[in-house]
This record gives sequence, C-alpha cells and structure tokens, in this order.
Amino acid sequence: MRDRIRDAPDKSGRERPQNLPPNLPSSHFHCTLCGSLHMARSSTSVDVAVIGAGPYGLSLAAHLRARGVEHRIFGEPMGPWKTNMPLGMLLKSYPWATSLSDPESEFDLKSFCTERALPYHDELMPLPLSRFIDYGETFQARYVPAVERKTLIALEPGSGVLRATFDDGETVHARRVVVSIGLHPFKRLPQEAAHLPTELCSHSGEYGSLETLDGSEVIVVGSGSSATDLAALIHEKGIAVSLIARRPKLHFADGPRHRSLFARAAAPMSGIGHGWTLATCAKYPQLIRHFSKDLRVRLANHKALGPLGGAFVKDRVVGQVPVRLSQAIRGVETRNGKVVLDLVDSAGARRSMRADHVIFATGYKVDVSRLGFLSQTLLHRMQLVDGAPQLSAHYETTVPGLHFIGPAAANSFGPVCRFVYGTDHPARHLARHLSTVLARVRPALQLRPLDRTVSP
Repeated sequence: MRDRIRDAPDKSGRERPQNLPPNLPSSHFHCTLCGSLHMARSSTSVDVAVIGAGPYGLSLAAHLRARGVEHRIFGEPMGPWKTNMPLGMLLKSYPWATSLSDPESEFDLKSFCTERALPYHDELMPLPLSRFIDYGETFQARYVPAVERKTLIALEPGSGVLRATFDDGETVHARRVVVSIGLHPFKRLPQEAAHLPTELCSHSGEYGSLETLDGSEVIVVGSGSSATDLAALIHEKGIAVSLIARRPKLHFADGPRHRSLFARAAAPMSGIGHGWTLATCAKYPQLIRHFSKDLRVRLANHKALGPLGGAFVKDRVVGQVPVRLSQAIRGVETRNGKVVLDLVDSAGARRSMRADHVIFATGYKVDVSRLGFLSQTLLHRMQLVDGAPQLSAHYETTVPGLHFIGPAAANSFGPVCRFVYGTDHPARHLARHLSTVLARVRPALQLRPLDRTVSP
C-alpha cells in the first residue's frame, strides 16, 4: 500500500535563532550539532516517523506499509553495515537466522540467494558482509521504497506530537517516533585511551575501508568477533598486526557439525545461540520484559553472548596473527608519534607494546544520553535501565509516543534485540499496535469540527 505523506505550512512557531547574522533570511537556520547553515523547509506532519534504515527500521517500515499506516522512514539504508564494517567480514550468525522481517515471511536470505543463483546453506557456509548488504538493499527496494536519506539532528516534545528536525531543515511533527539506530552511536573506548588523537587510535566500529592502515604497524585490542575479524583482514592485507586481549583464551563459535538428538534436546539451537536460556530469550521477548530489572540486564549481557569469534575466522587468526593473551592495559601514552601500551599479565609481569595505530574492539554500551538529537527535556522524562530506555510492552518509553527498537531495547526485551534475528517481533507487534492506536485517533480528529457545529 502506498505511503501517504501530507505537506502542510510551517506552524511550528519556531523563533528565529539568536546566533544568526542579522541579514540572513528566515529561510535558513543554524545547526547547533554541525555548526553549519541549512535551508529551512516547511514543516510537515505524519503519524509515524521511523529513525534509522537498518534491519530493524526497514522491517518495521515494511509492516507499517502493508497495514496502510502513514509513516516516513529516515536514514541511509543499511548505513552502518556499509560504512562501519570492513569489506570481507563474515557475519557470525547462521545464515538462516539473518533475515529481515517482511509481512508475508516470503523474502528471507535463502529466497534472495535462490533468486540470484547464489550459493547458500543454512549452516555449512558463512555469510559475507557484502551479500548481507545486497540482501538488505534489495529488501529495501522491494518493501520500503520511500526511504529518505537524511539525518535527524533534533527531537523535541511538541503539542501532542514529537518535533523532529533534520539536516536539510525540514521539521516533521510526528504522533509517534520509533528510534532504530543500532549500536554505532554507543561505541565504547577504554578510559585510558580517551586522550588519544584519532590518527593514533580508533574503535573497531569505524571501519570501513582498511586503506588508511596501509604501511602501519597495528595493534588490535579485544577478543570478540570484531577484534578477530579485523585482525584477520588486516593481516591478509599484508599489514603488520598484533592482537592483544585481557582474556586468557580466544573463543570461537563452533563450526558446522552434526548434533545428536540428545545434544539438541539438552541445548536447543536458536537464532542467537545454543541452550534453553537463549532459546527462550529468542522466542519470547515479551516474557523477558516481566522479569526483574537486574535479571533483564544480566540476560541482555548473557555470558554466552560474550566475546566470541566467528567459526570461519578461527583458522585465519590462530597461528597466523601474533596474539598476546591475559594482557590488561594499565596505561596508554604517545611517544615519538607512536602509541605505547603499558600492559600487565595475570602473573603481574609488565611489558610495553608500541604501534603506529591501535584499534580498540572494546564493544558498545547503550547510553541514550549520548544521542545528540534527544533534547534534555525528553532525556529527563525518560526512565532508564542501565543507560537504556525502560520500555512498555509496545516498545514505548516513559515519554508518550517515543519508541525504541533494536539493541537499545535489549535491557527490556532481552538479548534477541542485539541480533538481526530479533527484527520480526518488534516489526509485527509494533506495526499491529500502531495501526490500532492510530485508527482510534483519526476518526476522533475528523469528528471534532462536526461536534462543534451541532453543539448548543
């Protein structure tokens, strides 16, 4: 069903910013995030604004479109997957568990590969990043053709709506806003590295191309899939690289193997891992929401989901890349244009390592206060659970009309929200809920003028 977008004159009543030059026309505004001037556009209104066009945002928009819910979706389709992950990377999840959610469940990854005559197996072969991006973009073209490639710079409360301002100057008044921005805004660097310049230090979530590392000596810090994937890819490009980790051993996912009936019963396989706990989390996210706050946070960071390299990367790292384990960082400094890491092992022995560049594959920590587009008013009204929003059964925060899906929902709905496999539940549930709620609102709005004419 076609998306409906209504244009309306700007009635936002925004005051002219005080920091504009006196002769600047009112058709421009100053962006406090990037410091640039942008052309202002008329404000518009919409029932639902979806922020983010990754797997979760695209899946939700596909379901909203099928139900005829008026909506707009903003962002670069599969953006962080295209710009913040290195080409050549292999996804850790099984291919069968890496599909977006469409209303009829007819276009999974297997169907895409069949259409393109591409090799595919549920478990026996890895899924390259490039193929997953191709699948996501094909899904978008087929189910969500009206993605608007622009960036949200401000989200504020309005009169019965949320007011979203974008980098092209448009202001959108939305009855509901669904934030689906993935993990990229929540990159975590160790405190010891906070002072390092970007030419010497980066986070694994900033790659992308590895060309800037050519000719350098590199250290990768971490033991999970981001660390091992990057170390393998950098080594295979002929760049000198070492991997250091705090853990005493690198762990990798099990390779494809036959599992006996007993093994499958004792530890059933789910879309996010083996075992009854993860299988329950994968299948019943609504159940997780009723657990205590502490239990939900523990489940969202389940030890089985800790640092784990992909099954198909192990042989590209072990015996290939110099690895130093049980190394804790005690200090980081720069010396003669290089980074020097002060390390101590489990026995208390100290050593230092130096490199031209250090990549910290140190994960992510959801903290919505780091989202620059959220106004302080919204942040103060939002109840949080360990930095993530506390969500209702309908993925709604304590700010009416503001919803979060994807990894930011994990502290409420469990670890499935951290996986592409988790796209189906919020897409179906939220699309159904919003179509029902908004259907009640629209008739009421349409009847008001008539009510006034017949009143005494």
